[in-house]
Amino acid sequence: MYLTTTLPHSTKALLRQYFASTAATIAVIMTGNAMGWPSPTLPLLLSIRSPVPMNTDDTSWMISLMYFGNLFSPIPCGYMMEKWGRKFTLLYLNVLPLTSWLLILFTRTTYMIFLARFLSGLWLGIVYTVVPIYLGEIAEPRIRGSLSTFFAIMTYVGVLFEYIVGPYVSYSALAAASAGFCILFVVLFLPMPESPYFLIKVGKIEKARASLFWLRGDDPKVDEELNRIENAVRQQMANKGTIKDLFATKGNRKAFFIVGFLSILQRLSGIGAMIAYTSITLPKNALGPLGRDECVIILGTVWVLSTLLSSFMVDKIGRKVLLVVSSFGCGVTTFLAGLWFLMNDNLKMDVSSFSWSPFVCFVFHGFFYSIGLNPIVTTIKGEVFSANIKGVASALTTLMLAIASTFLNKSYQMFADYAGMFLNYWLYAAGCAIAIIFTLTYVVETKGKTLQEIQDKLNGNWHKEKDLQVSKL
Repeated sequence: MYLTTTLPHSTKALLRQYFASTAATIAVIMTGNAMGWPSPTLPLLLSIRSPVPMNTDDTSWMISLMYFGNLFSPIPCGYMMEKWGRKFTLLYLNVLPLTSWLLILFTRTTYMIFLARFLSGLWLGIVYTVVPIYLGEIAEPRIRGSLSTFFAIMTYVGVLFEYIVGPYVSYSALAAASAGFCILFVVLFLPMPESPYFLIKVGKIEKARASLFWLRGDDPKVDEELNRIENAVRQQMANKGTIKDLFATKGNRKAFFIVGFLSILQRLSGIGAMIAYTSITLPKNALGPLGRDECVIILGTVWVLSTLLSSFMVDKIGRKVLLVVSSFGCGVTTFLAGLWFLMNDNLKMDVSSFSWSPFVCFVFHGFFYSIGLNPIVTTIKGEVFSANIKGVASALTTLMLAIASTFLNKSYQMFADYAGMFLNYWLYAAGCAIAIIFTLTYVVETKGKTLQEIQDKLNGNWHKEKDLQVSKL
């Protein structure tokens, strides 16, 4: 039984879709908790007061093991979401992050912390595989981009929670507070409807109608949309949906390449390392009287607010423009940050009077990343895959993201130790330059289009006249 109200249809539809998206993305907050947790805890874990004594090699593995765990869950999860549904896959597997936080809370050995981080990585792969698909399938075309940005916003909310709370509470209290989001997720998401697309795929037409009826604000004209979805799913389900089918059509191949390569480029912008390592990367006097913890909180706040801004722009400006602007800004800021580290660490120049510049670069990087590369990649992932390949395609592209994340996070300290910190940031700048070229030459614009219209465009059955019509909406 879904939640009901007595508001007009259009208002109820918007509120319900936003509420369902918010409830689903509590799962994303939990991934942000896991990503952000190392930043406030690293200084403690490396100190003599550490509840779990570690050296820099241990902490490097602790951070990387989350991304290593991310490698193992996407493919099995892709099959689970097609068998259990998007909703119950997330609810059943919520046990993994809860177990992770309980291990951190009640154990005091390095290997148990490693196991906890690995479990959080499994959850990361599950969320990145399932949630974008759920958000894309419950949303109306006019607000699908806005709803999909919830994924990015909630990631940063989770990270910011760790940044704000972590430095001021005990190690155990932070773990207990983070575990609370696992309970909150079940309470809020359990009453929400399953994706109508999934219910149609498995032949549960009446349940699909009930789900869509609720999501569209009890609109009596919902049967028209239901019929369109049925026809689209029937057409797209002509093939079974194996890895072979992923490359069987022009549209499938193009969708997979767009999402897979954008996922790699998203990580190559450097955000993962910045989230995990900022507290020990920034110069000691990065912002005068403010300490590193306060600087990190400022960064997290910028990420959240910038992503909120993108939610208002994505369905107006379009995906490609925001991706290009975002990649350009991230490229410039990472190049400048790398230049400071080169002069300070390698060339031994006196740049102490500019010790604020890496922090400023990080702030602007966070702004540009949050208005484009972060939310748009997730949005496109929820839009471009045909119904028959959504599970396997989402799983494989999440796996590609996980491989990139694992390499970049593990190599961060290694590059810093053996070549210099600048190398990391110039690598990120190069990745951003590639992202600009790729977006301009290969990525398709999906603003304002239904999921079937996006399939038509990917398969070459879309004409420029239709793009002009959509641009006027």
